[in-house]
Amino acid sequence: MTQRQLIRTLGAMTLGALIAASAVGCKGVDKGRKGRTVKASMQPFDPNADMSFEFGDGGGDAGASPDDFEVRSALDRQLGTMDGCVADYKAKKGIKPEKQLEGDVSISVKLNPKASTPLGINASITSDHDKDEGLKSCIKEAVDKAPFPTYAGVPRVVDFAFELDPGSEWEDG
Repeated sequence: MTQRQLIRTLGAMTLGALIAASAVGCKGVDKGRKGRTVKASMQPFDPNADMSFEFGDGGGDAGASPDDFEVRSALDRQLGTMDGCVADYKAKKGIKPEKQLEGDVSISVKLNPKASTPLGINASITSDHDKDEGLKSCIKEAVDKAPFPTYAGVPRVVDFAFELDPGSEWEDG
């Protein structure tokens, strides 16, 4: 294992530990917002479609992959916004805020090597909540606002999975 691989592995493990710690220490979502308007600008994409690439499209190290840590960090910065989507969904459906929703979210993002805005986003939820297009659009809009890294090379698809509603614990302090 090279030093670079070791650093990436340690970075990924550290990020995982931080995500786990933030989920446990979460004190809830700000529920004071009213009248959110969702304007989704992202495009879905067919992950099985053929992609055509031009040689020399990225300059420099054509075909280089984006940094995994930066990609995950960009999405992690939007978790609070996605929690807000869940809180708004609960309010709209008359679900008590403390009730935890079942299901996992799977997101595929087609990264744009030349801009921080993705070329496309697909999202699905592994429960009946998948039928609510407003919830999925809100989550996709949050992902669309993530500042993904730019890189030399061709578009790449990255997949993410996480709990729809990880819940929260109150800490006595």
